[in-house]
Formats: sequence, C-alpha cells, structure tokens
Amino acid sequence: MKKSIFLLIFVTLFLPAIFSEKSIETEFYQKLVESIVRVEAPKIKEGHIIFTSTAKRHVGISFSHEDYKYIHSFQKLPQNELYEGKETILFYIFQIPDELTEIKYRLVIDGLWSSDPINRNIVFDRIHSMSVSRIEVPYKKEYKTELSNKNSVKFTYLGEPKKTIRLAGSFNNWDPFMYDLIEVSPGRYELSLNLPAGTWFYAYFSGGTRLPDNTNKNHVYTADGRVASVITVQ
Repeated sequence: MKKSIFLLIFVTLFLPAIFSEKSIETEFYQKLVESIVRVEAPKIKEGHIIFTSTAKRHVGISFSHEDYKYIHSFQKLPQNELYEGKETILFYIFQIPDELTEIKYRLVIDGLWSSDPINRNIVFDRIHSMSVSRIEVPYKKEYKTELSNKNSVKFTYLGEPKKTIRLAGSFNNWDPFMYDLIEVSPGRYELSLNLPAGTWFYAYFSGGTRLPDNTNKNHVYTADGRVASVITVQ
C-alpha cells in the first residue's frame, strides 16, 4: 500500500516534466514503473521497452531511428520493498513506434558513450560506423508490398532510415533511376504504381546495390543469376 501511494505521488509530481514528449497515460506509466525491481536487460512490456541501468551521476539513451541526435535521460527509481539491490536503479521507458521491427541504441553512462553493458545483442551500425545495442521487436503491424486495388501495387521496402531506395523491374526495362520510393516513416519506404495485368519481376536499388523485397516471399532467379521479387496483377 505504501509503495503504491509513494509511486502515485512520484508520478503525479514528476510525470509532466519527465514524459512531456510521451503519450503514456499516468496510470499505465505507474504500472510499468512498479514492474521494475532490479537492473536487467531491456524488456518489452505491452508495446514499451523498459531500460534499466545504474550509474553514479547520469545515464542517457540515444536511438538510431533519431539518427542519434537526441539523448533521453534516465530517471531515478523510487525505492520500494521489492527493491533487490543497494545501488540506485535508473530507468527509461520507451514507447515503440508501430513501424519499427528493431531498436538500435547507445547509452551515455556518466559522460561516456557505450553499448548497453547488460544487453548481449550488439551489432555494427554501418551507417554510423559504430557498435550499438539492438533489440528485436515483434511486428505490431505488417507492412508489405501488395495490391492496393485492381491494378495498383503499393511497393514497400523496410530497411535502414535516410536511404535513397529506387524501384526497377520488368515493367520499366529494369531502369533503376525511374522510380524513387518515399520514406514515409523511419526505415519504411513506399511507392504506389499502376501496372497492367500480368506477372512482373522487380527489385529495389540503393546506390549500386540490388535489394530483393524483404516483405515479399515470392521470388525467382533471373537469367543473370540474380534474385528478383514477383508480383502478379490480375
């Protein structure tokens, strides 16, 4: 009972300052805070990620989908009877955007940049040329290449943000400069195109690299031995 009252006071007083940029409801935020009892690897809970850490002064987190331009500060967890350690627990609660299927991030611990020491999933971010921590996120919504009406195809590509993604295929004699996809959200690119009835082969291009459609399982090998995705318009 004392724990709940203390946390409610904490949330009521500090939530506006802490989460002014978030849309997490107060009661739900309190529930997430109450679930933290130790420093542990990031955990996904009801569409949010709970990050925990410990430090003498400050911990911040910066995300790939924001191009690492912003540092979000961790907050101090109010102690309660479930607290399992002697060190102060710092936490950050992140609401997962619908379009992201992975989260890549780095921490700033007492002024030093590093990957997350309690997350073993570390990858190399080629865009920013550094090692980062990674969390795989289950799809909230499926985005894929599909027929949007009788003969209109909505082409979709999921990948790294801030890239130039182009479309080419048998419908335009494989010209890789005719169609540019639009980045509608970080890492999600789309283009709607009217095509005549028939079966069409296509691929995406980024610079000089040819990319199969990772949202479409139908593919073939063309005469030159390359992989091409397949879409059929009725």
